[in-house]
Amino acid sequence: DYLTPHTLGRDRLAAAVGADTLYPQEAVLIVDFGTAITCDLVSGGVYRGGFISPGLRTRLRSLHHFTAKLPEVEPAQELKRLGLTTEECIAQGVEWGICYEIEGHIARFRAENEKLLIIFAGGDAKHFVKRIKNTIFAECDLVLVGLNRILEHYVQHKK
Repeated sequence: DYLTPHTLGRDRLAAAVGADTLYPQEAVLIVDFGTAITCDLVSGGVYRGGFISPGLRTRLRSLHHFTAKLPEVEPAQELKRLGLTTEECIAQGVEWGICYEIEGHIARFRAENEKLLIIFAGGDAKHFVKRIKNTIFAECDLVLVGLNRILEHYVQHKK
């Protein structure tokens, strides 16, 4: 369904193929946590579209880079009710913001399909799987699963 398939990142395409390989004919929301956070919907073997926003470390760095005095901080080790220092406020604000963003996408798509499967992938997937309360499958190597399936398809059809 994507209107500009030539602009679809290869990593997003491979993740979609990986999701369809692991969960064929299921509706799957793939949330890939990397430099960017991508949310992609696949259902019935069709890539439906998605979202792209800045990733965890990209957000933390941008607050430091694009402001005069905010320090660059590391991701929070745990979620807290409130930050009590500027560094904690930045880390907590970014982490909670990402959690609310992803929970919002999940809630919206689950309202359309309660059987929706959620897959967290990418470098920061394990960091967020414990923070976002939903039934989630962590498949950190989802892109590799998809690339393997693409390779298998190519080999089968090359003969």
